[in-house]
Amino acid sequence: MSRPSRLLCFALVTSALLAAVPVAVRAGTDNAPPVTVPAANDKAGDTTATDTQGPVIEPEMVRANVRVGSVVVSLREQRAFVYSRSRRLITSLPVSTGLFDSTPTGSFRVFSKSAQAFYTPAPNERMKWMVRFTKGRGGDNIGFHGIPYKVTAAGDVPFHTPVGQSPSSHGCIRMRVRDARWLFENIEVGTPVRVVRSRGN
Repeated sequence: MSRPSRLLCFALVTSALLAAVPVAVRAGTDNAPPVTVPAANDKAGDTTATDTQGPVIEPEMVRANVRVGSVVVSLREQRAFVYSRSRRLITSLPVSTGLFDSTPTGSFRVFSKSAQAFYTPAPNERMKWMVRFTKGRGGDNIGFHGIPYKVTAAGDVPFHTPVGQSPSSHGCIRMRVRDARWLFENIEVGTPVRVVRSRGN
């Protein structure tokens, strides 16, 4: 067999072997921007009290690490629309806002960030990746954060949160933990945040 024939044969065998090797894709870890590949049995309404990531609503865009230019939160849609500094839509994220209209509407700016925070009236209720942008009716901070959890002797217990479906908070904007971390890492103090009842308004 000639040398070119041997090289061609080697290339064909190698490509066949590589095609047979299964590839595992890790999606939505807290160490990288999420890429969700929904399984065939995923249901839009699936959410449990122990699901800290929230339900899988729909496939997400691949999100690179970028500087966030602004965020618009739609109370009706229960989504946060994240824009670049050039006003290009980067992604939209499912959220859960405040019960009984407790999430203030209007235009605000991010004024502080904390990787770990707690609910002042109940310090054993905590949340990660807090991005504060305004104050609530009682003067408490309002912002984006991961699904909160209660610290107990048996371990951390996440709050049931219907992310992307309905309000559930005291006024803050709850997000899946991986989404909250991505936003925390890519948004700066001073970034505009607008909360609207509907994007058409």
